[in-house]
Amino acid sequence: MYKIKDFFQKLLFSLAGSADFILYKEQLYTKKKILVKNDRIRFFKRRSLLPINLVTKNLQGEEFYLLLIHTDNIAHFFHDIFFPFYVEWRKNKKRVCVSIKENSFQREFLESLIPPKDLVFLDYDTAYIFSNLIVTPEGRDLKIYPDYREICREIKAICFARHGISEFRTKNLIYGRNELSRKNLLNIDQAFLKENSIDQVFLSKLSFKDYLHTLASAGTFTYMVGAGVFNLLFLDDNVQVLEINPHRNNSWAQLFGLSELCKFNVIISNNLEHSSAAAQDELILDSHVYFDQQIETAIKALIARHD
Repeated sequence: MYKIKDFFQKLLFSLAGSADFILYKEQLYTKKKILVKNDRIRFFKRRSLLPINLVTKNLQGEEFYLLLIHTDNIAHFFHDIFFPFYVEWRKNKKRVCVSIKENSFQREFLESLIPPKDLVFLDYDTAYIFSNLIVTPEGRDLKIYPDYREICREIKAICFARHGISEFRTKNLIYGRNELSRKNLLNIDQAFLKENSIDQVFLSKLSFKDYLHTLASAGTFTYMVGAGVFNLLFLDDNVQVLEINPHRNNSWAQLFGLSELCKFNVIISNNLEHSSAAAQDELILDSHVYFDQQIETAIKALIARHD
């Protein structure tokens, strides 16, 4: 029954009404040719053949950017969706229609960077009609933009200023992803942390403002590889960073550019435990890593370089 309903709904959105654009969930029905590649959006051709009034919310009469954020992975959000959009938006600012799935952290990030009056948050289950939309490309590698470092620093500065945050980089932080289901740093030696004045943080539990306050205090930052690569955005050139990778180097920071925003170091561990939540094609890359002597030695060296 659902498949039949879905078929007729798509048919109506493709054929009925006079609007140039209809957005429903991740489906964009359009009369206009889309010239950018964005696999986050499912594009359908529209032809106004049926004079039927659809049940939609009308946002015609204004040109908007369209920002679809249907992923909770903060690294995919930033690299794939947000950064390519922001590069265009900062040069030609207009209001932004945002479809987001109840992720308060992502919403707080957007509201910190873009004036709230310029953000229109859409309901995921509502259909909207538009007269004109700007669709930006999907990306991944920040390095294709010659000025990406300056843009990243601009993003950080705006977010810090919006929340009245100053940088006092005196702390040694470690983030083991222990509140998440994959790539945890296991059996962290609390005595070692105390002896070396290291604070363990749980970043995914924080509001965006508290998250910024935490990272603004980092003089050194040790973390498990993963979506936390986004954290590097809020460090600076003098912060010593250690990224822990299970099995082999799979660092998005090095692959796609954020490693250039700090003093970046990688360590590879094969002291692993399988994660039952592993999702990558190469499952071992989602393994948990045991905190051991190799990691202790690397952290001590990191702190010594900063001191």
